[in-house]
Amino acid sequence: MNYISADFRIQHLSYYKLVIQAGHQEDVLMIMDQENAVQAYIRYASASPSVDATRLLALPFRHVSIMIPQHSLTFVPAEAYQEEDEDIYGEYLVNKNDQDIYTVDMPRFQLHAIYQLDSLLYQRWYTLFPDATYLPIFQVLFDLVPEDVPSVDTQLFLHEQAGHMHVMLLKEGRFLFYNSFYVTNAADLGYYVRRIMSDFSVPSLDEIQLFNLEKNDPLLAFVQKFSAQLVRVKLPEADVDHHAVHQSAPLFGTLFQRELCV
Repeated sequence: MNYISADFRIQHLSYYKLVIQAGHQEDVLMIMDQENAVQAYIRYASASPSVDATRLLALPFRHVSIMIPQHSLTFVPAEAYQEEDEDIYGEYLVNKNDQDIYTVDMPRFQLHAIYQLDSLLYQRWYTLFPDATYLPIFQVLFDLVPEDVPSVDTQLFLHEQAGHMHVMLLKEGRFLFYNSFYVTNAADLGYYVRRIMSDFSVPSLDEIQLFNLEKNDPLLAFVQKFSAQLVRVKLPEADVDHHAVHQSAPLFGTLFQRELCV
């Protein structure tokens, strides 16, 4: 259900926060006030934005955070990363010479990520908001993994967006795997998860943590057999100062929670 609060005021734009989940098929926008109360939440087809979405996106927001799918991604262990070797790492990306390459240090997981954004989506949104903060999906998801992940458990984290399932595997609190897969049904997801478990010699999962999926989502029909527990990730509040690499990440935690409610 789309929502615009009766308390929404254009004169408050200077401190409103506009949060956007960008996609090729569907976009989601959310506006939050100083107290992080949701003032607007709208989902719409990317190719045909609603009148309300068009009007809101035309406003001159000062604080804009946009989550963009990554086009290409590779990880380097922190102990092995050398800044002068970024050209070498770039060889593992899809379009090294055709797109900008970004890097981000992820000390909590002892990783350094080298990535490219989806250039078509980035250019589309950059035209509207050149000064916005742009975050790849993987960084938001890593930032939203709870700090108190049990160190003895094997956990799988799942986030679905526009037919793509983002999958992360942790074992004893240590990062093992992340990738995204296009899925159309429960059998697709079950195949990918079983293959990941096999590749990493994981006979069963202690927990499957869900970012923006209900426990009874039809996509989970097969993977729920791999674990006795399906739980929602306890997402941080938007104003909590925590371990996140980027301060905008908790805003998307609020957006994901909103997705579960509408």
